[in-house]
Amino acid sequence: MALERTELRGTTLDARYELGDILGIGGTGVCFEATRLSDEHPVVIKTLRPVFADHPDLARRLRREHEVSQRVAHPSVVPVIDEGVLYDGSPYTVMERIHGEPLHRILRRAGTLSVPVVITLALKVADVLHRSHVAGYVHRDVKPEHVILDRTPQGNLKMWLLDYGVCAAETAPADEVDRERGRVYGTPSYVSPEQASGNPAVDARADVFGLGVMVFEALSGRLPYSGSTVTNLLRRIIREDAPRLGLLVPTVSAELDAVVAKMLARKREDRYPNMRALARALMPFVADRRATERAIAAGLEVRSASRGLSSVVNESLTTVERTAA
Repeated sequence: MALERTELRGTTLDARYELGDILGIGGTGVCFEATRLSDEHPVVIKTLRPVFADHPDLARRLRREHEVSQRVAHPSVVPVIDEGVLYDGSPYTVMERIHGEPLHRILRRAGTLSVPVVITLALKVADVLHRSHVAGYVHRDVKPEHVILDRTPQGNLKMWLLDYGVCAAETAPADEVDRERGRVYGTPSYVSPEQASGNPAVDARADVFGLGVMVFEALSGRLPYSGSTVTNLLRRIIREDAPRLGLLVPTVSAELDAVVAKMLARKREDRYPNMRALARALMPFVADRRATERAIAAGLEVRSASRGLSSVVNESLTTVERTAA
């Protein structure tokens, strides 16, 4: 696997893109740094691993990221600017190359974050998810590794939400949805109970749950669910209520504890119905969002993060599929 697609290094695709080094290899795909020849603009090329070159669902999912970037009008969705076909008939896509610090590295460095910081970030993620849901896409893999933060030259906070490669889409054909039944799409520690059950009929409330896991983790320093195996973890998500945040972090107010508990409700009808309702519930917990965003931006280690961003960019081709517990 480590040597896959190396034959593409230094080649030119469709007389438009010159490929450089491999940025990373994921479960289903390979990412390259590349240059658009017309203007020397840096981009990222995503391809499928050769073993999946003839896999129609994965090819469709790779192209779907282009579809999402066209249909979801939001600055936090990384632009996918082109697509094409390789010599073996498999697709490739071209995306803007971004830089920044992934949220999981911030959490690794800081341990936990303050309530205003976590709620400010959650509101930004909720906003892009709302736009995605309106356009007909449920992300299904909301987690800190997919939240990339950067600062503008003016010192403002910039955020991207990566990885729509495993999203549920209204545009997905019925046979593709049927093949998803019984499989778990997303990162096991962050999936909702309905995802853990292998139910492909998810809606905005699955992303409410995923965002709830992220908020819980950022405030407490731990995930709400753990397990000795992935199967055990998924069973716990399906069968057990999440622990109360307030019991782990006594400084969290009863009001915020209740909001997080509602985000993590096992029954989706008990969660917030959409991201707009969730945002209204979260807003009282941050007094000055603009000042908090600028403080977050000022504390980013963006230089070191930009050199290591390849492992995060590459994850957008990794599909987690497991037999439901």
